[in-house]
Amino acid sequence: MKQLGGLDELFFAMEGPNQCMHVAVLGIYDPSTAPGGRVRLRDIMAHIRERLDVSPVLRRRLVSVPLNLDRAYWIDDAEVDLEYHIRHIALPKPGDWRHLCIQVARLHSLVLDRNKPLWQVYVIEGIDNVEGVKQGSFAIYIKFHRAEVDGEASAQILRALHSLISMPEHSHVPRKPLLADAVPTVVELYARSLGNVVPRVVRLWHTLSATTLKMTALGSKVLCRRAGSGNLRERLLEQLAWPKDEVRTRFAGSVSSRRIFEGVGFDMAEVQRVRNWVSGATTNDVFIATVGGAVRRYLLECGDPLPTGLAAAVPASQQDILPGSDRGNKLNQHRVPLHVEIESGLARLRAIRQSAGDTRQTADVIGHDLLRQLADELPTRITSAVVDSLLGDYLNIVVSTVRGPDVPMYIAGAQLNRFYPIGVVKNGVGLNVTGFSYCGKLWATVVSCRKMVPDPDVFANCLRQSFAALVAEVDREEVDKRDRVEAAPQPRASMRGKSAPAASKAVPAKVPHHPVRTRLPAKTRAQRNA
Repeated sequence: MKQLGGLDELFFAMEGPNQCMHVAVLGIYDPSTAPGGRVRLRDIMAHIRERLDVSPVLRRRLVSVPLNLDRAYWIDDAEVDLEYHIRHIALPKPGDWRHLCIQVARLHSLVLDRNKPLWQVYVIEGIDNVEGVKQGSFAIYIKFHRAEVDGEASAQILRALHSLISMPEHSHVPRKPLLADAVPTVVELYARSLGNVVPRVVRLWHTLSATTLKMTALGSKVLCRRAGSGNLRERLLEQLAWPKDEVRTRFAGSVSSRRIFEGVGFDMAEVQRVRNWVSGATTNDVFIATVGGAVRRYLLECGDPLPTGLAAAVPASQQDILPGSDRGNKLNQHRVPLHVEIESGLARLRAIRQSAGDTRQTADVIGHDLLRQLADELPTRITSAVVDSLLGDYLNIVVSTVRGPDVPMYIAGAQLNRFYPIGVVKNGVGLNVTGFSYCGKLWATVVSCRKMVPDPDVFANCLRQSFAALVAEVDREEVDKRDRVEAAPQPRASMRGKSAPAASKAVPAKVPHHPVRTRLPAKTRAQRNA
């Protein structure tokens, strides 16, 4: 039995009918790679049943403390009802991409049942008319609660759920025995709550002291580097990449219970070519620049103004999480300006690279885990109020990328061809754009509220146009660089040391002949001297 952390409790506190706190993925599978060329629901259920040990998330459920006197606990269930967690549906005809997006948006709007392990799988058939999808293919939508996993942790679980070979593996042996927890009694829960009071107060004092020292170090750094340029408050805001005034867009405000979903794919080779063109840029920087260009195009399409200080919350990359580990939930986000006021894609990418570098340096000073430490010790109501205030006024967009495998993955022998990550939107943060790299493709997904983005296909086109414009700029600069090199005058070689033309034969130089003296034996020399 394990108690929830502060961030876990925060995500449960923020959940409501209009904002579901779960992350999900949509995969499209080709069953022609499976033995016999077909995959049934029972094959998928057998595949998942044999892998219930890859993560505690698949078997544990929530137990709340009566009257909410303390944080809830996770307990491991003895049995997992797969017929409840794995469901089978089909799209109505014609079963094209638009129908699939609408169905996924509806599934993503449903809250998970807290009386069960917090995950759900939907096997979706009838997608034969989706462009670029082979006949007979099917889709799988999987979601996990955000209180248990973040984007990278869910990606690790999904990798462990898949196989690296097309042959179904029915000989999977659990790596460790599956043990179930006894359901705690009310007396036990109250006793644990009383025992947590004093240690939590002590930890809160240490956390606040450490936070004060970190903010003092940040202020000293700002004073040393930027003395004489404005007051201390403005310099601190500049160091934190934080705007002086509120920045609100159409993605701010309260979200409705209706979601939209869209997905596009980019060639990773083109993404890497753009990344290599700008020194120091990362794949994440290229993706942020693409999203910034798409937001710029969409706001102009809607007739909205372009706010100068518009920025996105960008999760920082975490260390790899091993399958079966229980360190799946982090909230380490940086504020990175999108620079929607810049029209040129490459200029925007260079500005984002600089801003992201400054943000990472600031995070190194104040610590990458400060928010989690505060959330663990502060009351959830205070943490929730602070998060809602900051995100609603200054951060209306979440942009993230997750690095996926470069080799094909399979479920019950069916090969995974597309992999769309699906993020969370909440009040004040009405747009989430997430990318996932898989087998030479970067699959990007747009999630938002229906009233904020009523035309998701338009935003998807803005993403395609933004990336195409970025690649076109790189093409033009490559041509210009090549033309400058060819037009540059070649340096004239001096006469001294000038080599002979290639057409003429090299004449060997005459070597003066010197007679070779041979040393005679001693007896011969004596006869000659006589």
